[in-house]
Amino acid sequence: MSTPAPDAQLTHVGVLVNDMDAMKRFYTDVIGMTVVDEGEHLGRHLTFLSRDPFEHHQLVMITGRNAPYDTRLLGQISFRVPGLPELRAFHARADAVHAPGLEARNHGNSWGIYFADPEGNKIEMYCTTPFHTRQPWRVALDLSRTDEQILTETQRVIAAEAEWEPVEQWRAGVAERMGLALPGDRPYRSIWTHLREVAFTQGFLEIDGVRTRYAEAGPADAPVVMMLHGTGGHWETFAANLGPYARQYRCIAIDMIGNGFSDKPDTDYEIAVYIDHVRAVMRELGVVRASFIGVSLGSWVAARLAHDHPEQVEALIFLATAGLIATRTNMDRIRAERTKAVNDPSWASISAMFEHLIADPANRIDDLVALRQAVYGLPEMKRAIDHILILQDPDVRDRNLLSEQEWSKITAPAFVVASGKDHNEYENTSRRVAGLMPNARLFEMPEVRHWPHFEDPDTFNSASLAFLQEVVQ
Repeated sequence: MSTPAPDAQLTHVGVLVNDMDAMKRFYTDVIGMTVVDEGEHLGRHLTFLSRDPFEHHQLVMITGRNAPYDTRLLGQISFRVPGLPELRAFHARADAVHAPGLEARNHGNSWGIYFADPEGNKIEMYCTTPFHTRQPWRVALDLSRTDEQILTETQRVIAAEAEWEPVEQWRAGVAERMGLALPGDRPYRSIWTHLREVAFTQGFLEIDGVRTRYAEAGPADAPVVMMLHGTGGHWETFAANLGPYARQYRCIAIDMIGNGFSDKPDTDYEIAVYIDHVRAVMRELGVVRASFIGVSLGSWVAARLAHDHPEQVEALIFLATAGLIATRTNMDRIRAERTKAVNDPSWASISAMFEHLIADPANRIDDLVALRQAVYGLPEMKRAIDHILILQDPDVRDRNLLSEQEWSKITAPAFVVASGKDHNEYENTSRRVAGLMPNARLFEMPEVRHWPHFEDPDTFNSASLAFLQEVVQ
């Protein structure tokens, strides 16, 4: 085909089984997977397993295999592990249950072990090497040797027997054939890439006893744009927008109550609490009326404010729109990933959160991970996270949502972004509210996820600023 295929990632495999209980024990006890869901469908029992909270399942087992044990239905199921120590650990686990066919192989570009599950499906556990070796190629692997000895022996044997090259060189060639840029080929990006030439002030305000962090840029006498982040966020989500907006507008981005580096009082943060805080910030800064950019939670707060206090709202810009519908799966996902990140604010845990926020890994920059890690590592966050996540409680969320009738009464001009790679709940909400609000327009950004303003700031800034210039006098 002449056009390139859209992005697609292989995420799970389905296996037909005879003995579900035996297979479930094997994949939980030996492989370390977790059963995340199971039930009956069309007369068959399905069990969903995963090792990643960001993948609902990586393996689904389905009763109804109608082939004998010695009939091979799959080539293999492969699991990548971090390195040789983990490979040895899985070798010991497979050996402990006498898994059939256990052996270790060196493929030059990977070191792996192989064994069968209780119904004869081949399992591969592997880690990568610094080399690419033209495949197929393999020799035996001796896991009793040290890591250094295995690396040295691999270098020796591939130099003598195989066609090989450094893996970075091979990846660069494949990326060129695919028409892709490797991360190292892209311009370096940080928050300061966007802020280094922006004249802005960061400070703290005392707002009804809540020390509130904010950033401000732009002419003091210009129309005001208030910038509201999402759940557990901070103002730096708008780092790529502050400069372009500040050329024409007085921009005020805040860490909302309980979030970022603002104080976290011991109370639940429902939408009314956020609105009271935002309006108090506006009063403190002498702002009577403003346009609002809201991301996710921020869009929900801005929508309710526009409904209840229309005299204070000039225009609205919604990203990852929230506040109309709520699905239990999405609420459970948010609660699980944010609670995990607060309880374990490791780099890996925080980085994983951004998979749901930003589609392109190159834009999940270290600055953002480090900032969120610093916020989630604050001592008070362990108490505050339950207050922040109160809106993920179904009953609380329901009483805070705006009804379709309420959305239809928001008359402020609105620019609603539909992100093509975002969670369905947010994309559906964006499309529905754009149809409900009488003065709304929908803007499609198909290649971005939850943070379109950060992931593709050039497109977002150009289109949203054109909208504001049209509707704000």
